[in-house]
Amino acid sequence: MLPPLKSLLKPRLLPWLFLPGGLFSVMIQAQWAWARMPMPADWKDPTKWTWELQSPRTWAFSLVYDRAAVLGGEWWRLWTGNFVHFSWSHCLLDTGLYFLIGWTLVYNYKWWLNVFAFALMPLAATLTIFIFDPAMTSYGGISGMNVGFLVWLALAGWQRSKRDWFWPAFLGIHVVELVGEALSGGRGGFMVPFVDPNIRVATLAHVGGAAFGIVMWGVVNLLGKRVHHGDIS
Repeated sequence: MLPPLKSLLKPRLLPWLFLPGGLFSVMIQAQWAWARMPMPADWKDPTKWTWELQSPRTWAFSLVYDRAAVLGGEWWRLWTGNFVHFSWSHCLLDTGLYFLIGWTLVYNYKWWLNVFAFALMPLAATLTIFIFDPAMTSYGGISGMNVGFLVWLALAGWQRSKRDWFWPAFLGIHVVELVGEALSGGRGGFMVPFVDPNIRVATLAHVGGAAFGIVMWGVVNLLGKRVHHGDIS
């Protein structure tokens, strides 16, 4: 379940750790949107309205996961690529869920565990693509990370009570979306549209995130009370 609303009145229980990532994601999307706007002299040319990942007008291109660039030594893309999205709906839906997840994690677990998860969950998603899907040249989105966090929270919720279906319901929506995207061609549009038809849904990123979510649930069980907040009332 979500934390009680009164926790929002306690600054130390707000998702400060997740706030920079969410704002970073929105800033990147705004920059993508600006880069796709035509220059004044080109506004009558419809080709100027098409999505161009390599647009020189956008610094966000240096952050998206790009396999060739990673192989060329730009390793940061394995982490920053998770915060790049391919439409405003893609960005806002992912980021909104990301904040809810962050609020819940900060409420339940100590800061150092959240830092550990926040640092490694993005790599779990992109390294799975990098190793097992060499045909995927570009990737972006928090959803692979979100699925990992959802698996963790769902397992933790069920461990407390089999009636806790809040986070499993969100996880189920993601599964339905992935299946629907696969059945409709995997190019976006089933639930979340992409502005570029060449972008395909990265199923393996969600698998990698889910696997790391199970690892985090195991870590929590292994460390027990040491990772939970004491008195959070």
